[in-house]
Amino acid sequence: MLTYRDRTASGCAAACLVLVFMLLPAAHAFAAIVFYSTRDGNCDIYVMNDDGSTVTPLTNTPLREYLPRWSPDGSRIVFERDLRSAQGQQFDIFLMDADGSNERRLTHHPKLDGSPTWAPDGRHIAFTSNRGGNFEIYILEVASGELRQLTKTARAAGFSSAPNWSPDGHHIAYQHVGANGRHIYIVDIEGNRPRPFLKGPQPHLVGEHLISRYTQCWSPDGQHLMYAEIEYQFDPAKPLRVSNKLIVVDKHGRHPNVLKIPETWLVSDACWAAGGTQILFVAAEDRLLDQLPIQNFDIYRYHRASGKIVQLTDTPYREFSPDWVPLYLPVSAAGQFPAQWGELKREE
Repeated sequence: MLTYRDRTASGCAAACLVLVFMLLPAAHAFAAIVFYSTRDGNCDIYVMNDDGSTVTPLTNTPLREYLPRWSPDGSRIVFERDLRSAQGQQFDIFLMDADGSNERRLTHHPKLDGSPTWAPDGRHIAFTSNRGGNFEIYILEVASGELRQLTKTARAAGFSSAPNWSPDGHHIAYQHVGANGRHIYIVDIEGNRPRPFLKGPQPHLVGEHLISRYTQCWSPDGQHLMYAEIEYQFDPAKPLRVSNKLIVVDKHGRHPNVLKIPETWLVSDACWAAGGTQILFVAAEDRLLDQLPIQNFDIYRYHRASGKIVQLTDTPYREFSPDWVPLYLPVSAAGQFPAQWGELKREE
């Protein structure tokens, strides 16, 4: 990631760095992974260190919070909250600082606003809402609250959800959900040319098997996109999951690489980590064919070079939606992105 800093101050910043880190070894802002969990009996947001240690709650309310996402500079977290009441279900988008403080509400609508994702500029958020009747993607400017609708999906064709912003800021990948499952589409940020991301024939229904693709996520350099693919043996009464994969393709949707995750694991969601050299994913081990309710999902780390899988959480509860951010330290001048420790070391 490009950083901007006052180079004349870098020597002093490096000298103070060890002291800062010793004084705040467990500060929430330094936790690399944010996620939500049911471990305390409700859906709350937590942070933990990059190795899965020092799990710390950021929310503790009688409501339920989901889908946290770090801002590009790691200083804030956007998330959705279920405000369910006697009047029915309502989700809105909220924002808080990286330590859980300074919480504020970004959307105020009686319908369902969710699945927030940051723009690379840190000033805009894309999210899903059914405020217009059908689920569509909207873009919100955080400072002003200005809102515009991005997608316009014919209701008979399905709906749009789960946006993910490309690192160059020009496109959003999202899920098109219709009668034939979930599939990945791409649209530019002006809402033009919504189209399937993958090239060529995309057989969604093959004989008695239905194929869905979801949890799409751009790599940090924008050169690849990762998604999950699940295959069902079609039965209207009881669909049977028969395979589940995590796949990485290039930015043109070509050259698929299937990650070495057992196909019997049920993969829920995934994100990139460590500059694209690693992947965090959520799975229930050996539960693909089990149709009973699944009580626990855990977070795992996948090393792309070796295919090694490391388990980061191990509870009888559900851990979902991990999001990784570099270990920034607050040594930059106001209004600039923070410098990373490794970058300061290289400049000494």
